[in-house]
Amino acid sequence: MNPAKIEDTLKLVLVGWIVIIAAAWLMGRLCRRIGQPPAVGEIAAGLLLGPSFIGLFAPEFVAYIFPDEIKGPLALLAKIGLLLMLFQVGMEFDFSHLRQKSRVVIASSLMGILAPLAGGLAIAPWLHRTFAPELPMFGFQLFVCIALAISALPIMGRILLEMKLERTALGATAISAAAIDDAIGWIFLGVATAIIKQGDNFSWLPFLGQTVLIVLYFVVLMKVVGPLIIKAWRKQCAVHQTETFTPGFLALLFCTLFISALITSKLGIFAIFGAFALGVALHTEPALVKAWRERFADFVIVALVPIFFTNTGLNTKIGSFDNATAWFACALVSAVAILGKLGGCTLGARWAGSSWREGLSIGALMNTRALMGLIAINVGKDLGLLNDKLFTMFIIMCLLTTATTGPMLRAWLPDDLKKLVPKE
Repeated sequence: MNPAKIEDTLKLVLVGWIVIIAAAWLMGRLCRRIGQPPAVGEIAAGLLLGPSFIGLFAPEFVAYIFPDEIKGPLALLAKIGLLLMLFQVGMEFDFSHLRQKSRVVIASSLMGILAPLAGGLAIAPWLHRTFAPELPMFGFQLFVCIALAISALPIMGRILLEMKLERTALGATAISAAAIDDAIGWIFLGVATAIIKQGDNFSWLPFLGQTVLIVLYFVVLMKVVGPLIIKAWRKQCAVHQTETFTPGFLALLFCTLFISALITSKLGIFAIFGAFALGVALHTEPALVKAWRERFADFVIVALVPIFFTNTGLNTKIGSFDNATAWFACALVSAVAILGKLGGCTLGARWAGSSWREGLSIGALMNTRALMGLIAINVGKDLGLLNDKLFTMFIIMCLLTTATTGPMLRAWLPDDLKKLVPKE
């Protein structure tokens, strides 16, 4: 690509990026005023900028702001933003409570997978028969189950951060259960992708080895890499008499972060999990967490993460719902998603000894699908397992499950935690 072409592409990217930042900020601010997390506004902004709304009345405007040649660069920026955000989410959580809450974490994560899977198996045959009989049945069922069972780890993290619950036992329990569910979900996603791509050549043995390698890598991060990074941080703080990043330490941190992302990508569970796992390995060093938050958090949340939501919105076509059956199916998908995840996690936490209000709060947090659900749904569409109508149904499900998280959590939080939540 010649320099002139690069300059022209840069201009187009900057125009689209300006629109994304402004729309996400305005919609996020509006949602905050009505008691919703800003993430809901960012998803809504993406839908408004796409063919479902503005595209219906001014398709030429959408094509002008988001031409095809900038979709690749914007998607790359969004991926980098997700890496940085997941790194912060991992660092922000206090996992010291988990020794007392391990039974709750395991029970709620297990039921948070099994109940939605059952719901997905129940409705997938009808969805397939009614809307996509030409798609492969087995692959379609797998993706329906995955989309219903997954939780949005990054968005849950943002909700907890915004409600000042990130260092509570409830927050650590919910984020840990969601991490387990998402790891299982990505393994299922890898299995489904391999089955579709490999056909009769598929073998389970590589995936068993993959699971072992993932666990080993997490142990190495916690026991070796994390302590070495923390040691380097403390040394540079002592030498420079300051708890801020020096260029040398920042270079070390970013290189480690990107290498971790590359390793988990190679292991088959998305690069963002490498970022999250490294963040968890560093969460015991509050000064490091504080320095990162003050220097990078706002930039990542305001400038990078909303790009992902907008790209998804550009592919969502609510206008494809052309009859009552489609709208009924959309409502059914959302209802099964909410009842399965909320009900399963609540019962799991309750059986493990939590109070009803604590169990419902965990279930409400686990119910949010936003980011991770959108990733899984986009993979399904890329593999040809979701047509436009089904894709839109599941996007709406992700939006509704995320929008209901805040109100349900505020209603069900135990009294001792409600006082931590900022007023709307």
